[in-house]
Amino acid sequence: MAGLLSTNFSTRSSTKPWKFVENTGQTVERAAQNLGMRVLVTGGAGFLGSHVVDALIARGDEVVVVDDLSTGDRANLDRHADLAIADVADLSALQRGIGSRRIDAVVHCAAKTKVVESMQKKDLYERVIVGGTRNVLETSRRVGASIFVNISTGGAIYGETPICADETVPVDPQSNYGRFKAKAETLVESSDLRAVTLRLANIYGPRQRKDLEGGVVAIFIGCWKRSEPITLFGDGSYQRDYVYIADVVASVLGALGGTHAGVYNIGTGVATSVNELVSALTSLLGPPPGIRKAAARPGEVLRGCVDPSKAGREGLWRPMTALADGLRLTAAAEGALLR
Repeated sequence: MAGLLSTNFSTRSSTKPWKFVENTGQTVERAAQNLGMRVLVTGGAGFLGSHVVDALIARGDEVVVVDDLSTGDRANLDRHADLAIADVADLSALQRGIGSRRIDAVVHCAAKTKVVESMQKKDLYERVIVGGTRNVLETSRRVGASIFVNISTGGAIYGETPICADETVPVDPQSNYGRFKAKAETLVESSDLRAVTLRLANIYGPRQRKDLEGGVVAIFIGCWKRSEPITLFGDGSYQRDYVYIADVVASVLGALGGTHAGVYNIGTGVATSVNELVSALTSLLGPPPGIRKAAARPGEVLRGCVDPSKAGREGLWRPMTALADGLRLTAAAEGALLR
């Protein structure tokens, strides 16, 4: 795909991190400016959070992780990370976990992320996403953080996107997950912290859980490995913008290292249907073990795609990994048998 390059770093499940800053084409000088920072990563034992932790530790930062381990896994964490087990929705527990430490920067990844579940458990999602963000903002001010990076959603916040949405498109979330993420963004925007909100497309890559609905790549690769049929919701025409985990972590480093503020889309600007995703995986892994059809799920948009041009224009980030390359890296890291 034009504009996207293959990356050559290695991936791992829970040992040493890949050499991230050296190999993504991002600005090494920008990362070097922040060596030695103390960074708080909420949700740092999860899929995205643990990769962020790896990259920060690899460049020499001290990392404090807050995670309640409800979906995160302690095994994801580098042994040099300092883990405090706490729920961000519980302000006193959050602040006890951090203690008296001063924090230079915050990366707020903690959230509930299941679109369908958010329609069934509205109060839980509001408590964690909105209440949790409010608590992390308050705590960030208390500990002296100078930059707040808020992980948001591009896939769920814009609603239907006939063309890939840029940051000027009004938000129109179709699920409680998207609505609460939009409310959390408002809290971040109105805070007195320098803040960058990253609206992420659909992330995929090594270490992604196979039992969370958003991780369709991980779910499908798991089915291939176990010789189980994959499930297609609706007719498989749902389209999503799939962005590789290493590229997303690069956007976080860019946000931490620059002088940026405001909202940025992080995606590839390419919408891929589930049927096309299955075809791409078939070219890597052979035919799927089987295909089950299921009804479309409530709250899901038919087409979700973000335009990342602003991040590129302003020097924060550009996508680097084409979908075919990212799928190969992911399948190899997960031990799937490649053709």
